[in-house]
Amino acid sequence: MKCAILGGGGFMGSHLGQALLALGHELTVFDRPEARFLDELRRTGARIFVGDFLKVDDIRRALSDTEVVYHLVSTSVPLTSNDNLVWDAETNIVGTLRMLEEAQRTHVRKIIFASSGGTVYGIPRAIPITEDHPTNPTSAYGISKLSIEKYLHLHWILQKLDYCILRISNAYGEREPTAGVQGVIGTFLNRALHGQEIVIWGDGSAVRDYVYVGDVARAFVSAATASGAPRIFNVGSGQGHDLNDILALVQQNLQRPLRRKYMPARAFDVPANVLDISRAREYLDWTPKIGLAEGISRTYQWMVRHETEA
Repeated sequence: MKCAILGGGGFMGSHLGQALLALGHELTVFDRPEARFLDELRRTGARIFVGDFLKVDDIRRALSDTEVVYHLVSTSVPLTSNDNLVWDAETNIVGTLRMLEEAQRTHVRKIIFASSGGTVYGIPRAIPITEDHPTNPTSAYGISKLSIEKYLHLHWILQKLDYCILRISNAYGEREPTAGVQGVIGTFLNRALHGQEIVIWGDGSAVRDYVYVGDVARAFVSAATASGAPRIFNVGSGQGHDLNDILALVQQNLQRPLRRKYMPARAFDVPANVLDISRAREYLDWTPKIGLAEGISRTYQWMVRHETEA
């Protein structure tokens, strides 16, 4: 296939790009000039376009001669999205609407969207969460993701532009950002490696579904050939672990005590989020292969090698 990844130069996009290239697909990667892994993807055979997601001309170039588009661009994270609601909507929702218009003009066959299984549902009524669970996001980030899902469906109704949505839980693994405000495992490992204090919001009992990024990439690849209904899939491990579990595995890898600081819980954090992934198993023939302990070990070993090389 001829594929394009919008936001392909970052953590998740670079893993997806390498998976597509390994299968022999033609790949275009679009991202900002400062995206970390563009050079690596270029060396392995991807065509690289740098530009601004909000500029129509830039998107038009990236989508030319493309069959399947992976939409991984997001301008915010849950922690910051509520700071400027108008900006969040303009950059994520309106930007996506313009991209969908260009996809229609350039005869793209299918859009595959990276949504958020961690935020679109809000506070769960039942665990594990199925795709039919009510959607009541508690952050602008989740609202933007959900709005884009609805617009994808509308474009299917009006224009027959096919789509598939992956509601991804907490992805982690090699290349995960460590200096920002999102990505618990990468942040914890990085701070532990440097002997820094690890901040935990709440008492550490918040439960999340952590899924290894290589498994997420495989789900994206499978979504490209999925046809018909359903079009929305949870992608996670199907298992819950609290923050204290994560800290124990981080400490196990470093083999030394961690410096911890517990802070008051944040209002937008839900107490538990674990996804039901049975639909993806059935329709995408996908199941996660890397467990949490192995995944954290792989991430830790990559960080150690990266630090040595740097």
